[in-house]
Amino acid sequence: MAPPSMNDFVLDLRGLAEHAHTRAYYTLRELQPGQVFEVWLDQDPGLLMDAVSLQLRHGIHWEPVVPGPPLWKLRVRPREDVDPTDLVDLLTRDHLRIDRLFASALHRVNAGDLEGAAPDFHAYVEGLRHHIQVENELIVPLLDLPRRPDGQDPTSVMLREHDEILEQTTMLEHEFAEGVDQAWAVAPFFALISGALAKHEGREEQNLFPHWSRALRTRPDQGTELLARARDILAEG
Repeated sequence: MAPPSMNDFVLDLRGLAEHAHTRAYYTLRELQPGQVFEVWLDQDPGLLMDAVSLQLRHGIHWEPVVPGPPLWKLRVRPREDVDPTDLVDLLTRDHLRIDRLFASALHRVNAGDLEGAAPDFHAYVEGLRHHIQVENELIVPLLDLPRRPDGQDPTSVMLREHDEILEQTTMLEHEFAEGVDQAWAVAPFFALISGALAKHEGREEQNLFPHWSRALRTRPDQGTELLARARDILAEG
């Protein structure tokens, strides 16, 4: 195996036993776009790296280079540096993109910079609408779960929360369109949407994404087609 390039970093977790997870998490969470870490382990990396990836909202991509034992060597990169592997991977990444835009706008609002918040907020609005379009109009008709009469099944909950988040976002969009003079006037809207987004995305990723992944694995041709169509829609936002 060739040595790491000058632009790579080596994270040596050998001999750390149960502390390897903590070291990996606190190091890899600092990964920046374009960076690569070579990770060395003296234990099977599967459980450890899956746990770290979950903590980082699947923000990293890892692949074995030397399979071990006794030594495993991995290449770890930011997930955004690697093409999406499937539709669910694409949607998870888009959650993160939308979150970053909204968080940036929220940060500027909290600092009283309404003018600076506007571009990221409007990009968040477009991204949100296209994301919901993919899920509501492209995925649900093809990969729906059984519905419950009380409306508490995962799909019904998702669709209802989409409507609520869109309504809250539209109200905030109206405030920006009317012209906002003081940050305090829109701060409550931002707080409301921030909490709703976090809960909604968590429920989606836990309750619907695994089902969609399993369904798509049984229909690879349809999965490829859906991935291409979803990428085109999301690119518009």
